[in-house]
Amino acid sequence: MKPFRTNITQIALYIAAIMLIIIIYVIIFLSIKITNIGDINFAENLTNNYSLFSILYLIFFKTLLAFTSGLLLRFFFKKVASPEIFFFSLAILALSFTSLRSLFLIDGFLGYPAYLSATVTRVFYFGKIITILCLFTSGLFPTGITFRKQETSLFLIILISFILSSSIPIDLFESNIILLKGTGSEYGMNIIFILLQIFASLNFIVASLKNNNHDYLYLALAIGLVALSNEVLFYLIPGWISYIALIIMAGGILLFAYKINKIYQWT
Repeated sequence: MKPFRTNITQIALYIAAIMLIIIIYVIIFLSIKITNIGDINFAENLTNNYSLFSILYLIFFKTLLAFTSGLLLRFFFKKVASPEIFFFSLAILALSFTSLRSLFLIDGFLGYPAYLSATVTRVFYFGKIITILCLFTSGLFPTGITFRKQETSLFLIILISFILSSSIPIDLFESNIILLKGTGSEYGMNIIFILLQIFASLNFIVASLKNNNHDYLYLALAIGLVALSNEVLFYLIPGWISYIALIIMAGGILLFAYKINKIYQWT
């Protein structure tokens, strides 16, 4: 079991590192490319007239938080055989897929083929769905799911995420959400996503009742904080609300790590 967990987490860290490099590259590219007011106005047309670099820095800080948190969770819990922390770590690392949205700004200057825009959108949603499903799955194990099913659970998460993200209808001419192509089904998808995240918190509430351990309630709260802040950051609207959401996300990650460590110290 340990090699499986170690290898998967390592791969996820490499992917998150690549995502961090992507957003850094885009920031540097646009800093060099944008040389006049016309370029700034053109770029801000792609961001619903919000400040271009404010949005890029928001993406950067979220990606940096995902990578750094995943790295620290890997370091501090590498000897803890906890399926909860394993799936939670994967969920946090998958948050780094937000970095891909910055590529739409390069598209505005380089004009790469339309199918690449659809691919970027699908890969972003692939990462978003993995995050949500991993948060949900992390709470299943303390409710009674057997330890040996981690590989099967992860395979199903990846398969479901791939199928759903591949089947999403993409409208290349619609972009109501900043740096994201329209899917024509955002409302229905968001309802499903929100419900899954609610159930992710409920799993830990059930675990608290089943195991007679109130620390699981804090895990439910931590999952809720991460999920709520991720939904706020999904819209990439720069401002104090988004930066508070980043702080709340970091707080949720710290709370989860602290409480899961406390739980496993007594087991």
